[in-house]
Parts: sequence; structure tokens; C-alpha cells
Amino acid sequence: MVSAAEVSAIQGHWNANVKPNLQAVANALFVSYFTANPGDQALFKSFAGVPIGQLSGNADFNKQTLAVVSYVDKVVAGLGGNANQLMKDQVEPHKARNISIDTINKMFVFLPGFIGKNGGDAACVAAWKAAGAELYSAMK
Repeated sequence: MVSAAEVSAIQGHWNANVKPNLQAVANALFVSYFTANPGDQALFKSFAGVPIGQLSGNADFNKQTLAVVSYVDKVVAGLGGNANQLMKDQVEPHKARNISIDTINKMFVFLPGFIGKNGGDAACVAAWKAAGAELYSAMK
């Protein structure tokens, strides 16, 4: 289980830096993720063929990224509480869209580096690594 210090590191950075800029951070996260994992963009039919440089101007992309990061906001708030259950609740809906827990885990593996490049300190990055591993385990 993630420690209280890890929860504090994640929530402190999230509430100060991500939450006030949810759409912008969501878009930047997914553009970065799809740049690193271009094949995964095809999992999102509504913007699968949109060039990476045009994603942020695409309404379907904006809607999807905001929905995902808004849900992650709930997970972040639930760390140390119901976060594992919140992620378990996403397994079946994602499976129905051909998105496996291993694909979700790729985002958990990607996220700490993104956070580190966007203001998260070493403790926050390490905390995200621990939380991601725990959340992935909970989805199995």
C-alpha cells in the first residue's frame, strides 16, 4: 500500500499543478503518451487518424482526455482509500473497448516521467511509480 508520505506527495503536486489546469495537462499527457506509444492512439476510434500535432484542437480528443484525467483525479483523491477499487471498476468498461489492463499499465509506467518533466520532484515521481504498481496490481 502506498504510504501516507507518498499519498501526500502525489496529492500535493496534483492539487497544485494538475487540477487547476486539467484540460491542458490532460492534452499534454496524451500527446506525450501517443508520441511515445503511437500505436495506442488507434484504440481511440474518434481521433485515431488525427495527426499528433492536431490532437489538441480535436473536440473528441479533448473530451476523452478530460474524461480520463478527471477520473484519475478521483483516483488521486482516493489514494490510501478507495483508489484501488476505482481502478478495478474500470477493467470491464476498458475491456469492452479493447483496452487491456496492460495498456492501462503502460500509462501508469509513463506517468511518473511525465510528472517529473512537469514540476514533480523526485519524491512525487517515486510515489507515482509505487502508486501505479499498486493500482495495476489491483486491476488484475
